[in-house]
Amino acid sequence: MDHKEIIKALEWRYATKIFDPAKKVSDEDMHTILESARLAPSSVGIEPWKFLVVANPEVRTKLRAAGYDQPKITDASHLVVIARRTDAEALPGELIARAAKIEGKAPEELAGLRQMAEGTIGARTDAALRGEYLARQTYIPLGIMVETASLLGVDNCPMEGFDPDQVAAILGLAAKNLYPVAMIAFGYRGDDAFAKIPKVRRSFEEAVEFIA
Repeated sequence: MDHKEIIKALEWRYATKIFDPAKKVSDEDMHTILESARLAPSSVGIEPWKFLVVANPEVRTKLRAAGYDQPKITDASHLVVIARRTDAEALPGELIARAAKIEGKAPEELAGLRQMAEGTIGARTDAALRGEYLARQTYIPLGIMVETASLLGVDNCPMEGFDPDQVAAILGLAAKNLYPVAMIAFGYRGDDAFAKIPKVRRSFEEAVEFIA
């Protein structure tokens, strides 16, 4: 894919409000979108997230009520809830176990990485600040999913417009040490007037500054 095609896909993309319920995203496309999220970078590699693909129509109806009755929550082909971990103290140990297995090393050989990860988490003693730090990490895979879907020609709409406590209760997230941060809908646009509105952005010169 050349540079112009990438920009064209991102210019084509908009925050889709109305999805066609009859059109479904292929399993292959959704796998690629989710795989791109899995491969996202995170601070020290702790990956403090979970991507919950909600297929159950009844659950999605409940989520729509928690999401201020946004039609896309039920009408889009796929709905993904992005949640952050709430048990931050477990993340460094999980990272070391993953790295040791994948790199074929003993955990003791990764003492430097463990110290870095534990220091990163431990430096944020305030629970609210720690939660905010973990939540910020989840926006990295969210952005990557937006781009990947757009490059595949799949409409998408990330959203924060929902009651997170209600969503957590509906999905039973507390028991999984998770808390919802954002949702993103995937599918194909229906008769959506917003699709015809020109994209409003600052110019390249306004948005980008080169410091020599």
